[in-house]
Amino acid sequence: MKEKFLETKKLLLFEEVVGEKKVVYRQHKEDESKEFVKIYEQKDKDYYFDFDGQTIKSIELREFKEIPYLFSGFGYGFSDNTLNNFFKYQFNDKRVNKIVISESVDSKKVRKTLFINLDDLTELLSSTNQEQRACNDTKKILVKNFLVEIFPEIGFDHKETNNNKKLILRNLNQKLIDQLTADDIEKIGEFYVEAAKKYKRADLVKRMSFGLQKNAQILTLQEIISKYEALLKDNPPESQWQKFFDEYITLFDTRYAHKINYKNIATGITKYPDLVLVDIYGYIDFYELKKSSTPLIQYDSSHKTWYWTKDVSMVIAQATDYLQKSKENAISYTKSIKEETETESEEGIDVNIINPRVIIVAGSTAELNSKKKLNHFKNLRESLKDIEFVFYDELLERLKNLLDKIKIN
Repeated sequence: MKEKFLETKKLLLFEEVVGEKKVVYRQHKEDESKEFVKIYEQKDKDYYFDFDGQTIKSIELREFKEIPYLFSGFGYGFSDNTLNNFFKYQFNDKRVNKIVISESVDSKKVRKTLFINLDDLTELLSSTNQEQRACNDTKKILVKNFLVEIFPEIGFDHKETNNNKKLILRNLNQKLIDQLTADDIEKIGEFYVEAAKKYKRADLVKRMSFGLQKNAQILTLQEIISKYEALLKDNPPESQWQKFFDEYITLFDTRYAHKINYKNIATGITKYPDLVLVDIYGYIDFYELKKSSTPLIQYDSSHKTWYWTKDVSMVIAQATDYLQKSKENAISYTKSIKEETETESEEGIDVNIINPRVIIVAGSTAELNSKKKLNHFKNLRESLKDIEFVFYDELLERLKNLLDKIKIN
């Protein structure tokens, strides 16, 4: 016979003794049919619950004086919604159909049963709750910072988000690495170096910093190579190549220490190189960028030889003009560059315009598809003074070789 033993705002709870077992039911007050829904069966200190999961159909609580707080005594599964929804809707391993929770048994899988230790489960819930609290705190800070930025007159103070150490450490994994950009790595690197200063062992700090630097170089080069390959595939206009080189060349070509905004320099010329770079010794290189599909040489059937195409002849003429004017006006250029690059806290750059070079980036090695054609191109290239040709795919191979070298080292 069922006897009522508990009443809540919405439920009535009944218990019935059947042999050595006690069966507990619930009844919704608004249910006109007064249906009894079984919650659990209890035998001594063991509780047996039905569970409506995709594969898990029952949950047992063993050796408990009373139902632990993390489980619903009203038959709704785990008290934590995240945990409950996971085992009910996300867990679909057909090799498991039952969960047993105990304080004395280690967490393990035996045949079709998952044994979960109560302490392990409690620690899991602590972690998920901490994650949720940290997430909520971060959301509040982001809203406050938004108001600070857009409406400074309101008076909120800007606050850095999330200083939860456990949350940060849990997210340091491969999935995060796959999403990081070179700028992200640089920011993490700055934090890493500052954090490393708390250790007094110089060898440890050096080793940690070297490892970080190497990994940062690898990730940066991987990102650059990926963007470079995409540009090669799309064959964009010269302006896009100029933008790419302007952003990345000092990262993948470590010879260069500075980029010069040549258009702000009083040079007396109206046509400017695409890039002006200063190497670590203070020497200047001019860059001219053509499209990766630009034809380089064409055949002269009457003389049975190869010569520069019109586009390449024009860029060679420009390059020669840069070299000539830079040599003629070396003193004034040097002075102008130093003045232009001077800041409030730092002196300007001292450059050497003694033997400047022009690097022309154009075309592809695929054009040189015969030995004779390759030899003629080599002769043409070597006839130029202080002008160097680099193919786009040749530069890509350099990038890949640099990446392999860093990985090996």
